[in-house]
Amino acid sequence: MKKIDTGQDRFINGSAEFIKSVTKSPQGKEYLLWMSHKFYNEKTAWDILLFLVRIWLGYRMFTASYSSVVDIIFHPNKRAFFEDWFGKELHFPIPVVMAFIAKGAELTGGIFVFTGLFTRLAAFVIAFTMFIATLVANLGQNFVIDGGFTISYFLFAIILLVAGGGKYSLDHLLRNRTVPFQPIKPIKSFLF
Repeated sequence: MKKIDTGQDRFINGSAEFIKSVTKSPQGKEYLLWMSHKFYNEKTAWDILLFLVRIWLGYRMFTASYSSVVDIIFHPNKRAFFEDWFGKELHFPIPVVMAFIAKGAELTGGIFVFTGLFTRLAAFVIAFTMFIATLVANLGQNFVIDGGFTISYFLFAIILLVAGGGKYSLDHLLRNRTVPFQPIKPIKSFLF
């Protein structure tokens, strides 16, 4: 029985025939495999994703906490706001100290996550702070707005806690650096 050509197998300029001919030859398969690794690599894609998550989370933590830390330290009238918020609304003991610890954790965690230095430790600090913020401050009437932010930051921090900073971080640079000199051999002990 003769096959009827309906034109469904063809694309513009006979590209279907070209693809079939390339994929049938061993050289063509090798070339396509080489091209797929050249233009897409799962490890590289993951490292780029970690870089973007790190930059975004670090930036957001820094911008959300910098002015609060400055206000707590240098502006007594703004300090009263944190005393009311953390003391009367959230019922924390020593509210100004707790506010400074929370906002300071966001600030330092954001700086370290942004640079990719001590990423896992900084991500743990951020994740813990955002978890507590979600449970204590954001469960309630404004959960959709405020809770959505803190849960998102918590999840981003968990990703960095599990995966680390990736290839494009200071952690990776410091962990994989080469030593330009030979280490000194230890002196033999008189005991051995």
